[in-house]
Amino acid sequence: VVMLQGALISINAGNQLLASQMAMVSTFLPAFLLSGFIFAIENMPTVLQYITLVVPARYYVALSRAIFLKGITPLLLWTQVAALLAILLVLLRLTLARSRKLGLLP
Repeated sequence: VVMLQGALISINAGNQLLASQMAMVSTFLPAFLLSGFIFAIENMPTVLQYITLVVPARYYVALSRAIFLKGITPLLLWTQVAALLAILLVLLRLTLARSRKLGLLP
Protein backbone atom coordinates (compact mmCIF):
# COMPACT_ATOMS: atom_id res chain seq x y z
CA VAL A 1 0.00 0.00 0.00
CA VAL A 2 2.72 2.46 0.97
CA MET A 3 4.79 1.65 -2.11
CA LEU A 4 1.85 2.50 -4.35
CA GLN A 5 1.32 5.69 -2.40
CA GLY A 6 4.98 6.54 -2.94
CA ALA A 7 4.73 5.78 -6.64
CA LEU A 8 1.68 8.03 -6.94
CA ILE A 9 3.48 10.83 -5.11
CA SER A 10 6.62 10.54 -7.24
CA ILE A 11 4.58 10.60 -10.45
CA ASN A 12 2.78 13.78 -9.42
CA ALA A 13 5.71 15.63 -7.84
CA GLY A 14 7.81 17.90 -9.97
CA ASN A 15 11.12 17.25 -8.20
CA GLN A 16 12.68 15.13 -5.49
CA LEU A 17 12.36 17.75 -2.75
CA LEU A 18 8.65 18.16 -3.34
CA ALA A 19 8.19 14.39 -3.50
CA SER A 20 9.94 13.87 -0.17
CA GLN A 21 7.89 16.61 1.48
CA MET A 22 4.65 15.20 0.06
CA ALA A 23 5.62 11.74 1.25
CA MET A 24 6.32 13.00 4.75
CA VAL A 25 3.02 14.85 4.99
CA SER A 26 0.93 12.06 3.46
CA THR A 27 2.50 9.03 5.12
CA PHE A 28 4.42 9.75 8.30
CA LEU A 29 2.20 12.33 9.95
CA PRO A 30 -1.13 10.54 9.36
CA ALA A 31 0.40 7.20 10.27
CA PHE A 32 1.82 8.58 13.48
CA LEU A 33 -1.10 10.74 14.58
CA LEU A 34 -4.19 9.08 13.08
CA SER A 35 -3.43 5.37 13.29
CA GLY A 36 -4.48 4.80 16.87
CA PHE A 37 -0.89 4.13 17.89
CA ILE A 38 -0.49 7.29 19.98
CA PHE A 39 -4.07 8.46 20.48
CA ALA A 40 -7.08 6.14 20.72
CA ILE A 41 -9.30 6.57 17.67
CA GLU A 42 -12.41 6.40 19.86
CA ASN A 43 -11.23 9.54 21.72
CA MET A 44 -10.71 11.58 18.55
CA PRO A 45 -13.33 14.01 17.23
CA THR A 46 -15.88 12.40 14.91
CA VAL A 47 -14.45 14.08 11.81
CA LEU A 48 -10.98 12.68 12.52
CA GLN A 49 -12.43 9.24 13.18
CA TYR A 50 -13.82 9.23 9.65
CA ILE A 51 -10.52 10.47 8.22
CA THR A 52 -8.69 7.57 9.90
CA LEU A 53 -10.70 5.16 7.76
CA VAL A 54 -8.46 5.98 4.77
CA VAL A 55 -5.17 5.80 6.70
CA PRO A 56 -3.57 2.38 6.04
CA ALA A 57 -1.56 2.53 9.27
CA ARG A 58 -4.80 2.33 11.26
CA TYR A 59 -5.33 -1.22 10.01
CA TYR A 60 -1.67 -2.20 10.46
CA VAL A 61 -1.80 -1.05 14.09
CA ALA A 62 -5.03 -2.97 14.69
CA LEU A 63 -3.55 -6.11 13.12
CA SER A 64 -0.31 -5.82 15.09
CA ARG A 65 -2.08 -5.27 18.39
CA ALA A 66 -4.42 -8.19 17.84
CA ILE A 67 -1.66 -10.58 16.79
CA PHE A 68 1.06 -9.63 19.28
CA LEU A 69 -0.95 -8.62 22.33
CA LYS A 70 -4.02 -10.82 22.05
CA GLY A 71 -2.67 -13.76 20.08
CA ILE A 72 -5.42 -13.62 17.48
CA THR A 73 -4.71 -15.14 14.06
CA PRO A 74 -4.80 -12.85 11.02
CA LEU A 75 -7.66 -14.88 9.53
CA LEU A 76 -9.97 -13.66 12.28
CA LEU A 77 -9.11 -10.07 11.41
CA TRP A 78 -10.48 -10.18 7.89
CA THR A 79 -12.04 -6.71 8.18
CA GLN A 80 -8.63 -5.06 8.57
CA VAL A 81 -7.19 -7.14 5.74
CA ALA A 82 -10.17 -6.28 3.52
CA ALA A 83 -9.78 -2.57 4.29
CA LEU A 84 -6.09 -2.69 3.38
CA LEU A 85 -6.92 -4.54 0.18
CA ALA A 86 -9.53 -1.91 -0.72
CA ILE A 87 -7.03 0.91 -0.14
CA LEU A 88 -4.46 -1.00 -2.21
CA LEU A 89 -6.86 -1.38 -5.14
CA VAL A 90 -7.82 2.31 -5.09
CA LEU A 91 -4.17 3.39 -5.01
CA LEU A 92 -3.29 0.94 -7.78
CA ARG A 93 -6.07 2.31 -9.95
CA LEU A 94 -5.02 5.93 -9.32
CA THR A 95 -1.35 5.18 -9.98
CA LEU A 96 -2.02 3.32 -13.22
CA ALA A 97 -4.42 5.99 -14.46
CA ARG A 98 -1.96 8.80 -13.73
CA SER A 99 0.94 6.86 -15.29
CA ARG A 100 -1.04 6.28 -18.47
CA LYS A 101 -2.11 9.93 -18.61
CA LEU A 102 1.52 11.05 -18.42
CA GLY A 103 2.57 8.47 -21.02
CA LEU A 104 4.69 6.42 -18.63
CA LEU A 105 2.69 3.27 -19.41
CA PRO A 106 1.16 2.11 -22.70
